[in-house]
Order: sequence, then structure tokens, then C-alpha cells
Amino acid sequence: MKKYYHMAPLSNVRSISHLGLTPQNGDNNKVNEKVSFSEGMTGAVALYTDLQKQYDQVKSGNVGKAPKDRIEAIQKSSSMEEYLGGEGVYFIFDGTNVENEKNFMDGCTSQTILPQELQVCLLKNNDTKEVSYSRYDIIKYMMGKVPVETINYSGKDVEPENVSKVTSKIQENVNDYYKKHEKEINSFKYGNYTMESVPVREFCENYLSNKENNLTGQSVGKNTMDLLKDVEAVLAMEAILDRDARAIELEQEQSVQKETEKVRIKKDNQ
Repeated sequence: MKKYYHMAPLSNVRSISHLGLTPQNGDNNKVNEKVSFSEGMTGAVALYTDLQKQYDQVKSGNVGKAPKDRIEAIQKSSSMEEYLGGEGVYFIFDGTNVENEKNFMDGCTSQTILPQELQVCLLKNNDTKEVSYSRYDIIKYMMGKVPVETINYSGKDVEPENVSKVTSKIQENVNDYYKKHEKEINSFKYGNYTMESVPVREFCENYLSNKENNLTGQSVGKNTMDLLKDVEAVLAMEAILDRDARAIELEQEQSVQKETEKVRIKKDNQ
């Protein structure tokens, strides 16, 4: 399965469960009438960090060449999540037979993705049993799984001779984001989580209709953050334990060598 991810506001999920992802309702491509998506976790991470960078730049007054409607939307919003449409989810679908008309992180297609092909991503905290549909939780979990150096550009909108340069720029952006949000990402990286998915219609029936389960749009990483407030200390302790274990191994090796030498000397003296 070739995994493609699509972000959508929670308010759009019910209509998507009936219509699928059509070129008419692709979240951020209404003018071009395309369905947007990212290829795999690497594409999703690259896109989210790029959106965050654009958002931060406009908020700081550095609008650059950003479209006027995007500038206005960002300036009116109070957070990245609000700018993206409020509470939201990640859809996952098989992209094996879907033509990507652009690139791995900001992909698009003129094809319709049918409802039966769509699943909603869920993140389960195996310690607390909480299950989150929040795209905020999902993307932080992905970041905990995706090393910066594994993110490489692929697509149709960059000449081959410029691929290396574009890859370096993307990795630089992702690395900057990782540094700024290290503890949030580590709460998922070192926490006990499993990412699952359910068909979009089942999601609508089990959450949007009755809400009688433990699904939540809140961050399931908060409890882990409490347990891992100082991840650096945990890692340092692991390093100390590793050094202690190696010291014991060396001591045992030296002891064996001494005993072997004693036996050799005894034989030589006989």
C-alpha cells in the first residue's frame, strides 16, 4: 500500500464520508480544483512544517510573495490550527493508482478519492487507553517516527539538478521545527503509542453521531509530557547505565584474562 495523507477540518468529515475527496472540495486548492495530499509520513511532516513556517513568517510581518487571501487568513487567525480550519483529522488512503501531479509533500490530483477508500487516522495511548483523532497529535507522532535525514524531495515541479538543493532546504525547515518543538515531539517519540485507522463512515457513526467512546480531539500527549518533562535527563540516565554496563563487562573480561594468565604462568613453572 502506498500511503497518502490528507488533512481536513473536522467540520468537513461528514460530507467527505458521503462524497469522498473530490476536486471540488480539496481543502486548500478550490481555485485549481485539485485534491491535495502528502506522500507518506515524510511528505506529511515536510508539508506541516512548511505551513508552520509560512504561518510564522506572515505573523511576524514577513509576507514575502504569499497570496493576498492567505495573508489575510493568517492575520485573522489566532493559531495555526484555527488557520487550518479548527479541529481537524488526517485521512489515509492507498495512493498506488493515484497520479501525483506535483510533489511528495504538497501533492495533488484531479482524481476523486471515493469514501470507501478513505480512513481516519487515530492515535492510541496504550497506557491511558485514550484515542485521539487530532491531526495535531497525529503529526507530532509522525515527527517522532521520521528522522530529518530521511526526508528527500521527489516530484514534478523541480528540475533534477535542483533536487539536492530543495531537499537540503526542506530538511533545514524540518530540523528547525523539531528543535522548537522537541519536547512535544519526544512525548510521542518515547511514549507508548500506536497509530491506527478506521473507515470514515465508521468514524462518523462512532464519534460524530453518539460520542459514546473515548475518542478525543484533545492532545493525548499531555499525560506523556508529564512523565517525560525532562527527556534529556532520561536519555542521560540511559547513557550512564550503558556506560556502567560496559564497565562491568570490561571488568569481567579483565578478570578472565588475569585468571588465564595465572594458569599459563603456573603451567610454565611446572
